[in-house]
Amino acid sequence: MKTTLDKSFEVPQGTELVWEHLIDPEKIMDCVPGVSIDEKVGDNHYKGKVGMKFGPMGVKYDADIYYDEVDVDKRKIILTGNGVDAKGQGNAEMKMTIDLNEREGGGVKLDAIMDVTVNGKIAQFGSRLISTVSNQLFKQFVSNFSKKLEAAEAAA
Repeated sequence: MKTTLDKSFEVPQGTELVWEHLIDPEKIMDCVPGVSIDEKVGDNHYKGKVGMKFGPMGVKYDADIYYDEVDVDKRKIILTGNGVDAKGQGNAEMKMTIDLNEREGGGVKLDAIMDVTVNGKIAQFGSRLISTVSNQLFKQFVSNFSKKLEAAEAAA
């Protein structure tokens, strides 16, 4: 089962601060609910855990996360991730493209397109529930990321 999410949000901070946080898994991954980074495997490869709740069912994936493309000039990032359910009941794949654009008058607009493919027990809930949960997680991410940027800006 595959679903695509196309999301945008804006933050008042400058491009450099936003970019610095997006390209550093230590700074960004803890903003994503249910995601933890356990180890750096290579330059752009990390291992971690992804946990989510879909209705009455929770899943926890052992995940590999890759920064496939980090284009400083275009301010574009492509991330991929794939995970296997810790109980062996399915797997998930994700590809996300994030583009940063400076706003007139300051701040940054972030455009994100995410393709998510889920197989196994979770797939039985269908794309509607998966989209609903993904939308909730995205809102939590935006809130967490905005707070982290505010704190970093205040500390600078």
